[in-house]
Amino acid sequence: MNRLRGRLCASLLVSSISQGCVTIHAPLVADLEYPTSAWGEPIILGPECRAVAGTYSNEGVVIGDDGANSQPLLLTSALNISRNAKAVSLSVRTRRLDRNGDAFITLSVVPDGDLTGLHELEGCFCIKQTLVCTQVSETYWSVPNFGLGGAQRNIHFGLSNDHSLIAKLQNYQADVILGLPVFVMKEPWARFPHLDR
Repeated sequence: MNRLRGRLCASLLVSSISQGCVTIHAPLVADLEYPTSAWGEPIILGPECRAVAGTYSNEGVVIGDDGANSQPLLLTSALNISRNAKAVSLSVRTRRLDRNGDAFITLSVVPDGDLTGLHELEGCFCIKQTLVCTQVSETYWSVPNFGLGGAQRNIHFGLSNDHSLIAKLQNYQADVILGLPVFVMKEPWARFPHLDR
């Protein structure tokens, strides 16, 4: 019961702190950390974000917070899918449109074209023609009389000029340690090349 209470408290903490701090990047536009000269300007995904449908290399790169120092990143890892693959196919299914023309989306992820490995992400939205997937991964912790906290990842998707998948990863963590609140947010950019199939 204490574990469940700790997780609930951590969830409420992360939710309440993040409500005022986490932003939706829609439409997705370049910022100071985005490598415009190498990747070109981000392109929006059109109505209901259908332009994201395609096959991408699972092996991509993530750019550090300083806009430099790229490191390898797997698309499956970014999406919290524990599956190794060479290619990842994405498609969207609109569940519902709101009155502003934004859509509630299910993002289908198929590693290496193997439908038995299909993953469907329900917490996705097409907002201002940008695909936003929320709560892609979540972790919580609590230690009685010491503290509690949690971490969460959201992802904002667009395309580059060469139709590579562009992602702004929104990683944030909120903790209360010995009564002191701590909030950390990192928003690096990632790119996954488009594959012709």
